[in-house]
Amino acid sequence: MHLAGKKISGLVPEIRAFLSNDFGRAAQKYFLAGGASALIEWALFALAFYSLGLHHLVSGVLSFLLAVGVNYWLSVTYVFGAGKRDRNQRIFLLYLVSAIGLGFNLAILEVGISVLELNAMVSKIGATGLVFVWNFLARYFFIFQK
Repeated sequence: MHLAGKKISGLVPEIRAFLSNDFGRAAQKYFLAGGASALIEWALFALAFYSLGLHHLVSGVLSFLLAVGVNYWLSVTYVFGAGKRDRNQRIFLLYLVSAIGLGFNLAILEVGISVLELNAMVSKIGATGLVFVWNFLARYFFIFQK
């Protein structure tokens, strides 16, 4: 028991160091911005799929694209700042990275619903969670470089 406590307490300085460096601070902020964008995406997906009766892939595309716009605004305003790229270049790269993320998102959604026979919202939430990591890393290292 004492050894386990010693190992955990030894990690505390490393965790503090991670959370206080630029990457760690950006990750914390992106978790909040990405979380807000995800909630919007899920609500739009549910509206399109359940209320409007659109196909799950159409609902996935529409909700993802609208959430990308919200995420861009939050990323520039609260997470990364403008970075060194001009606005048009950032927007182009954001939609390029997002198109790749959308491909991942739709593939995971399709497998979840059609292959694994999961509930549509469960599949959508799982897809969003997995694509979240891609989105943060691509934005941090590629789009909003400092």
